[in-house]
Amino acid sequence: MTVNFNRLKHFSMTYVFIEDDEDIACEYEQTEQSPVVAPDGNNISFTLRNIDQDEDKDIYSVTLIKESDDEFSIKSDYFGDAAEPYPLDVEISDDDVKFILEGEDEVMYLYGFFE
Repeated sequence: MTVNFNRLKHFSMTYVFIEDDEDIACEYEQTEQSPVVAPDGNNISFTLRNIDQDEDKDIYSVTLIKESDDEFSIKSDYFGDAAEPYPLDVEISDDDVKFILEGEDEVMYLYGFFE
C-alpha cells in the first residue's frame, strides 16, 4: 500500500528523548495552515508547533518526500541541518500513516491522518 499525500490532512508528532532514568516526550501539532502537496504529489509540506508553548514557542517547517512507493524521507528545520533528508520507516493503517525516525538516543513518530 502506498501513501497518497493528497489524502493526508493533519499531522502530529511525538519526539521522545531516551534518557537513562526517564524518557522525555515532546508533543507537536500541526498549525492552522493546511498542508501543501507538490504538483507532482511526491512531497508534502506543513508546519508544527509544540503543544506546550511554555516549553517551546518555535514553529517548525516539515517536508515529507516520497522517494518511491515504499521509501520516504523528511527535511525539517527542527533538525540541525534543515536541508538534510533523513530516511523514515513507515507504517500504514486505514486511518493514518506513522513515519518513524530513530536516532541513537531519540525517536520521532510523525502521524499523518487521512481525510
